[in-house]
Amino acid sequence: MKWLWSLLLSLLLVAAVPAQAQDASECPAGPLQSMTADASTDSAGATTTTDDIPSAKRSTVTDRTPAVSVAPTTDAEAFVQDRIEHNGLHVVHFWAPWCANSENELANGWDQLVADNPDITFTFVTVWNDDQKGARVLDEYRLPDRVAEVTHPDLGPSDHEPNRRQSFLSLPVTWIPSTWIFHNNGELAFAMNYGEMEMATIQSLLDATRKDW
Repeated sequence: MKWLWSLLLSLLLVAAVPAQAQDASECPAGPLQSMTADASTDSAGATTTTDDIPSAKRSTVTDRTPAVSVAPTTDAEAFVQDRIEHNGLHVVHFWAPWCANSENELANGWDQLVADNPDITFTFVTVWNDDQKGARVLDEYRLPDRVAEVTHPDLGPSDHEPNRRQSFLSLPVTWIPSTWIFHNNGELAFAMNYGEMEMATIQSLLDATRKDW
């Protein structure tokens, strides 16, 4: 019986010792608080989401600012930024009159693409052309009058590549022709920065951008 009393005493001692905490890596976390992209933190450190705000006040939280909001450095940038800040779809196309690839695209149906999309603004930005406009060439390819043409100036003679501006609104322009599609108050949806595009491909991207994501 002595051994039984010893066993009981041992069990009582074990029960009296506090259990050690589990390793932190094994400890299940409590429910994570979900924060939306529109969450904010007030001065007291409390997190607020748009779901917590009365509908009458939500507009102050969800108002959009243009995605492209850099300070324009040229008149062409200022013109384009003003256009794309408005709701809707906007195509910005970079080209040069001397560029064979640009002319091939023009010959392959830019006029029809513009005609098929009357709800979209189209701006052709003439680049790498010694500050010379390209409107005469665009007229030869029957682009509708509602296509705007602006000239992005070079840093020097454009036949020397280091003198060519290779950015527009702080986004890279490293190849022509290039075509960008903006939507939702200035968000860049697509940028095709590598040469000629089939009009059917551009149309499919426009159709995709029209969808409510």
